[in-house]
Amino acid sequence: MSRDVHGTRSAEVLNGGNHGISEGHRRTIGLQVSLLCFMLFWYGILLWASSPKSAPKLDLTFNSMLDHLLHGQFDVDPQMVGSEGFLRNGHVYAYWGIWCALLRFPLWFLGRMNTDITLWSILGSVCLAGMARVRTAILVWRHGAHNRTAKSAYDLMLAYAVLGAGEIGFLKVSIYQEAVSWGAAFAAVFVYFAIKGLITRRFDALTLSWMALCAGLALLTRVSTGVGLILAFGFLLLALAAESVANSADSHGHLIPRILRALVEQRFLLSLGILSICIAATGAVNYFRWGNPRTFADFRFYLMNRLYPDRVARTQVYGVFNLHRIPLGLVYYFFPIWVIRTSGGALLFEQTQARLLDFAELPPSSFLVTDLLPMCFILFLVLALRRRRSVGLAPFSQWAPIAGGLLAPCILMLTFGSMAYRYRMEFYPEIDFLALLGLYAILTDEKLQTKFGQRKVWMEAALIISIICSFTALILYWKAPWGPVQDAIQHGIVHGRFLIL
Repeated sequence: MSRDVHGTRSAEVLNGGNHGISEGHRRTIGLQVSLLCFMLFWYGILLWASSPKSAPKLDLTFNSMLDHLLHGQFDVDPQMVGSEGFLRNGHVYAYWGIWCALLRFPLWFLGRMNTDITLWSILGSVCLAGMARVRTAILVWRHGAHNRTAKSAYDLMLAYAVLGAGEIGFLKVSIYQEAVSWGAAFAAVFVYFAIKGLITRRFDALTLSWMALCAGLALLTRVSTGVGLILAFGFLLLALAAESVANSADSHGHLIPRILRALVEQRFLLSLGILSICIAATGAVNYFRWGNPRTFADFRFYLMNRLYPDRVARTQVYGVFNLHRIPLGLVYYFFPIWVIRTSGGALLFEQTQARLLDFAELPPSSFLVTDLLPMCFILFLVLALRRRRSVGLAPFSQWAPIAGGLLAPCILMLTFGSMAYRYRMEFYPEIDFLALLGLYAILTDEKLQTKFGQRKVWMEAALIISIICSFTALILYWKAPWGPVQDAIQHGIVHGRFLIL
């Protein structure tokens, strides 16, 4: 942060005294309460609109999972999980993590285990994620310039966080969406504490512990999200330990042993202990499900293979993850021309998809339109780096490792054997993190504020486009069937040259 900004903020605090601080705090609390009420109301309406008239038995799978866990068992009721189960040694298992099952403990306590709370669980997760984004934007605003241009940038990010961010386009009631939404919620909280540590230049024991808890709970919920958060956390710890070694007077011995010795600091040990407990719990669940603590799902036992026998051979040849799928992944998530049908009626790249993918699922979408505003903020981050004006981003050695770790879920989705609309949520921790850093760069750099002011109209247009496209994608998501797009075409669910639902 520039000295001018620091001086202005310090003078405001000194002149305003405790009254100024408490008044600003009250305004912030009031804003957060108002936005939370709005989210509960508006997101709840959208989820209610997407609810099926009769909930499928599949949505009670987490109820069954909790019931079995309370009896020391790790399988689920085959009648509930259906073809989404995995048949191993005479028992049927689910591949979802146990967090969503643990959320249903009050149902067991009240004797209401047959109650479907999928809608309420998703609502809780998206409101948690939304409030984490709101609090992060407020945090950035507090530590930046408070002029009119900076306020415009902050307002745009706040509006996006409430009306157009990741959760808006995915408000559909289903057990599939529930697990992804909770993983994204933990990631949003993780990003909040990461940004807080970077801005305050202080990764203390409390901040690191919260980050570790979010990473661990994400692993218990959705492995791909959890792996990304754990890598980001681990890279950050190594960077902090290296920084501690560099600042210490002890310069004897090799670097790596010195870094490892630095990791025994209390702030590191506490957070690593929290993360280790979550990892151990996840490993125990994996062991009792698959016989290996490192296995999260064994697709050899997937009951869905009976409906799609070609998937077994494809997995044997290409594996669950394969770098050859990255071009298709980039097309699917960023440039959805794959929905165009040729004159012969086939989809573009259909043969390549059939060779490499188990399925590509509707609806088509692109981050370049549903999330155009954060992409613009990321461009400002790039400008800050190119101009070496990283006062609001420093130290680079801390935020770059976090960004590198958060990239892992993106790569996993680009290489995964299936591509579904809801998997897009795995990209949002990286997008949010970089976009918020871009906002902070604007709020702490006068030249970037000037550039933003010159492009304010375009940024406002980007927000409008993001909101409209997010809601359009949501409506298409409501109408889109689960499973391969080819099945939808065969059953006449979609039609037209561009697969209009």
